[in-house]
Amino acid sequence: MIALHVRYGFKPEDVDEAIRCFTAIQTATRREAGCLAYSAFRADDDPTSFWLHEEWESPAHLQAHFETEHFQRYSVGGLQKIAVVREITRGAPAAL
Repeated sequence: MIALHVRYGFKPEDVDEAIRCFTAIQTATRREAGCLAYSAFRADDDPTSFWLHEEWESPAHLQAHFETEHFQRYSVGGLQKIAVVREITRGAPAAL
């Protein structure tokens, strides 16, 4: 399994477009093979701050996600274009 946490920040005037992109990509991605979890969240204390939590069965499933039309359209062509902050943390399960 592989997990990603992607933190985003947007200008106030871009928040509605970000929400539209998050909604569209979340709906499509949850139907993908290998997707174990995919949820977008908005910070309680900052309406311009969001994050994605993703879990995938394997790195190959994640790579396939990067190649989908909805990722290209709503992440690359949408969220990434309007984000002023985009920080990615990637990891695998740890034995704790």
